[in-house]
Amino acid sequence: MRERDLEDEAGTAMRLVPTDPWRARATALRVRAAARRAGDAAAESAAERVLGLAGRETHSVRSAARHLRRAVAVADGNGLPVHAARARMTLALVRADQGDIHEAVRLGEAAAAHLEGLEAARLRHQLAVVAQRQGLLEAALRQYGGALTVFRREGDLLWEAKLLNNRGVLQAYRGRPDAAEADLVRAEQLYRELEQDLAVADVRWNRGFAAGRAGRIVTALTHLDAAEEHYSAHHLPAAMIMMDRCDVLLSAGLHDEARDVAAAAVAELTRRRMAADLAEARLLLAAAALACGDLESARHAARLAGRAFDQQGRPGWAAVARYTLLRTDWTDGQRGPAVLRAALAAAAELRTAGWAAPAADATLIAARCALAAGRTAQATELLRQAGRARSGGPAAQRVSAWHAEALLRIAAGDRRGAQAALRAGLRALDEHRLTLGATELRVRAAEHGLDLIATALSLAVADGSARDMLTWAERGRAAAQQLRPARPPTDPRLAAEIAELRAVVAVREQALAEGRDARRHSQRQTQLERSIRERVRRTRPGESSAHAAGCGPAALTTHLAGRVLIELISVAGTLHAVVLAGGRLSRHELGPVEQINAEVRALRFALHRMAVRDLPVRSGANRLDRMLFGPLRARIGGAGLVIVPSGRLHGVPWRMLPGCRDRAVTVVPSAATWLRAVTAVPAGDRTVLVAGPGLPGAADEIGSLSASYPGTPALTGPDAAVTRVLRAVDGAGRVHIAAHGTFRADNPQFSALRLGDGPLTAYDLETLRRPPGLVVLSACDSGLSTVHRGDELMGFAAALLAMGARSVIATVAPVRDGATLEVMLHLHEQLRAGRGPAAALAAAQDAAAVDDPAAAAFVCYGAG
Repeated sequence: MRERDLEDEAGTAMRLVPTDPWRARATALRVRAAARRAGDAAAESAAERVLGLAGRETHSVRSAARHLRRAVAVADGNGLPVHAARARMTLALVRADQGDIHEAVRLGEAAAAHLEGLEAARLRHQLAVVAQRQGLLEAALRQYGGALTVFRREGDLLWEAKLLNNRGVLQAYRGRPDAAEADLVRAEQLYRELEQDLAVADVRWNRGFAAGRAGRIVTALTHLDAAEEHYSAHHLPAAMIMMDRCDVLLSAGLHDEARDVAAAAVAELTRRRMAADLAEARLLLAAAALACGDLESARHAARLAGRAFDQQGRPGWAAVARYTLLRTDWTDGQRGPAVLRAALAAAAELRTAGWAAPAADATLIAARCALAAGRTAQATELLRQAGRARSGGPAAQRVSAWHAEALLRIAAGDRRGAQAALRAGLRALDEHRLTLGATELRVRAAEHGLDLIATALSLAVADGSARDMLTWAERGRAAAQQLRPARPPTDPRLAAEIAELRAVVAVREQALAEGRDARRHSQRQTQLERSIRERVRRTRPGESSAHAAGCGPAALTTHLAGRVLIELISVAGTLHAVVLAGGRLSRHELGPVEQINAEVRALRFALHRMAVRDLPVRSGANRLDRMLFGPLRARIGGAGLVIVPSGRLHGVPWRMLPGCRDRAVTVVPSAATWLRAVTAVPAGDRTVLVAGPGLPGAADEIGSLSASYPGTPALTGPDAAVTRVLRAVDGAGRVHIAAHGTFRADNPQFSALRLGDGPLTAYDLETLRRPPGLVVLSACDSGLSTVHRGDELMGFAAALLAMGARSVIATVAPVRDGATLEVMLHLHEQLRAGRGPAAALAAAQDAAAVDDPAAAAFVCYGAG
């Protein structure tokens, strides 16, 4: 074979790399062998370059670097400067992958002197990628712009697609989600035209990453799932995609599923011996496990991650791992000398690495351990140290600083001043939750809030103040319910600033973890937080946990209209109730939370047995009733109830408790949610009736109800498609859906109702422009929610209330197929007679047998 033919064959192999890297590698090995026999240095260098690119494409980065160095050496040794420059250009990208940015820049500069035209533009693109890795986003953007002009002029579609794919990621880092999507969609289109399926999967991965950065959770998961499916089908390592999916799931509060995904990523990376990525995956697993309360898994993963980072010489990452371990021990209730020493060491290490906010939090933990040990002088000094950042720096740091100040004021006997400091800490937390930075630190937002609220509630219990207990419980619930990112704000400037803030925080934390200077990013973060704070105050003054402060006894009493509010609050393992009746607040201690939880589990088990066997079963409801309502009977009398549960009590079938029979009961995530629902502008007067497929009795139920609402069309069969149902539900006054329901404890926002063409999920509800007034869900488990620490709720009914529905009637247990017809007919008869949803449900349940599981399973949520 002639020398030119060998080099042409190497070029053919080069074009195969994006679509079939294994075939490209086999061809390059054959060309290299032939080139060595023929003494063809140019072809040998080209073949080594193909082997390097194929290695990078299949994530064998060390092998890629070895082949590319050989390509450079062969070309340099035989006086082939252009071939050497091409190899250096590719090696620069691989060295950037390996984290050696300085060598990558040096290689690129050396290559630039020997490349012209299209090849010079390709080098410019590679240097832009390296600048992007350095966090020099504006410089990279300029480089991309210059290279793109050449690619389009020369009609180089492949490199245009590569550039747009990389620039789309850059735009996501810059907080420009629309620009990112435009670039990535065009890149995907070009790759499809070029029939490069693997590259299409990579773009879908990047689209998922960009959507996750913008808070578009469903879109992000859809893209990431598609990319992971392609990688798995072609036996490629999908662990990095899994890690991005875990990050998105955590940002959405889907902690259990995030933990499972992180564990799968750890398993794959362990199998493939990818040590650097494995350490990061273990840190992600630790964060996810801690978020869902799996402390043993969190501790194990954090320890392994910390050791690996130490061995790899990555002190920034190691500091975060040890901080995660410290936080795990603290959450586990450990307060002894070992935790004090670990907290002091972590605070010093974090300060050195530039992690100001975690350093302040570690100092606060050390101070509280010192307080527990009676080391008052040491604790006071540490609290003063932690509290110095109250007025400056990022919001996360100010949360810890204000908490430290509150503890100092409590120690000094200044209770009023302590409450003011705690309120300031929650205001800082409201700002911090907008940043959505790196996941292993982001999930600490909930922990910070819980710590603040726990301190405030303990103070209220010690003072015996029912008003303070109600106020702080409401603040805590408001903060917890705001942690899951909502859709982007309608104010475009606010949306842009929030997007940029998320990007800046992520870049800053990545820089700190890698030991780079992050001061510029820290300054920009502080500027953006200040701007967002002022803009939110002007445009959305009610959207913060401080809104709960407006939910006082006077405002509540005005709208209770004779009903009684019972807010159940867990403080240090004891359940308390704050009761608002007749305009007067009272506080009552109910008993240990664990004993009450045991009775809730028994009650729910009994209801399940009743539903399955259709037999009356003694439920033990009397014991739970005595625990919850025994101390309150004199205060609540026979009035209707508005109940704000806590923890497992969100899953109680309240109808089964003797104290809830013969009265209207409505359940809400918080008193503020109830007040917002009861004062909301009523929706329209349209009624929507929907029957899903495969549910015996659903068509009969909807048919019977349709006869009671003349002129109301029933959506059944193919007409009950998701998009059509959503259009009908938008702004309706009354909605009734009889369908199979599935509650996903692992992923509550994907809890679903089965409609004609597929599932209607909780996420789908976020597309509604106007919430419906009343939604009746005649489906199993439709009212269940996953309850995270701090009473953060996630589920179908919770999503409807969060988006503004006034009332939801749903079930908290399985219901036997066809068993709900009589209950639903009675319910709608009462609704048409003008009774409110809670009273109508109570009347329908009264008409049923006492042990009827179909009646007992329904709960009214919201305004009632």
